[in-house]
Amino acid sequence: MRRETVVFESWRGKYSDSPRAISERLGRLRPDLRRIWVVADSEVELPDDVERVVRNTPAYFLKIASANYFLSNDMMPRYPLKTRRTTYVQLWHGTPLKRIGFDVDAKYDNADVYSRRLEKDVRRWDHLVSPNHFSTGKLRQAFRYPGSVLEIGYPRNDVLSGPYADDLRAKVRAELGLAPSARAVLYTPTWRDDALTGGAAPNPLAEQAEQVLGGLPDDTVLLFRFHHLVAASSPVPRHPRVIDVSDHPDIQALYLAADVMITDYSSTMFDFAVTGRPMVFYTYDLAAYRDQLRGFYFDLEEEAPGPLVTTAEELTAALADEDGLVRQYQPAYDAFRRRYCHLDDGNATDRLIAEIFS
Repeated sequence: MRRETVVFESWRGKYSDSPRAISERLGRLRPDLRRIWVVADSEVELPDDVERVVRNTPAYFLKIASANYFLSNDMMPRYPLKTRRTTYVQLWHGTPLKRIGFDVDAKYDNADVYSRRLEKDVRRWDHLVSPNHFSTGKLRQAFRYPGSVLEIGYPRNDVLSGPYADDLRAKVRAELGLAPSARAVLYTPTWRDDALTGGAAPNPLAEQAEQVLGGLPDDTVLLFRFHHLVAASSPVPRHPRVIDVSDHPDIQALYLAADVMITDYSSTMFDFAVTGRPMVFYTYDLAAYRDQLRGFYFDLEEEAPGPLVTTAEELTAALADEDGLVRQYQPAYDAFRRRYCHLDDGNATDRLIAEIFS
């Protein structure tokens, strides 16, 4: 008898994110399923119990067209037609602070192409996964999507509150060469829409790393994690206490390895909040990003679970007083977690499997 086939795609060919969490759990719960992973090239490392297919090859389009299930955190390729046999589960990739989908003003040359492709993709969705109650309405609105929404949490975040979180933290820190006493500060800036057209300003922390580290204890290490769309063009400073982790396959593992996170408008804030560890928001271009470039779904200044800073001096001061940071922002942090992390209980993957594969 033909085995049912599940095709997974994450970030255009990486082994990561919610698709990875679901695939690994299915391997234990449903070994009868044939799992196929879309990869960017033959160098992507995969477990032995899954098959691979290289993105944008004839075999890739055939696998998607013939799959029983297609699970992705991004859009399906524009070329293959989805057949009736395929259940398409759209996992998306973040709680929306910044506007997404059709809510984004069309300002760039490829905006019309993107909108047409997104409209076509949304028509194919059988289910859309939402990470929390707040996101459900925003995702429906942004994608003009009237179909099934599974408000179950993000499977990728199960590991953050799972029983092996401490073991994974120790493992990743050892792989990164971090001493047990090191204080790891993870930096996860979002990408700017004008970066792909050359209009975005250089990232200031890349230029200010030495200044910031100079005002912090010698055991502080900066981990730079640039967005995958701009990582190749975003220089990481050469410094003995700076580590480039942009190519690390598993950002959830980096969350666990970190003691503090710096971000700006990235959805990493919602995932990292599951850990309960402090955050600082380096919002040097807040007005321009919020009012001109993208726009927000809520008031970050009112709800942020940490300070919004705009200069290297302010950033250094916030990082230097971690105890004060925690005390001052604990009420805001608790409210933030209640609103955006209420489904991050370590069981989102099992809820999805019960809905889709039962």
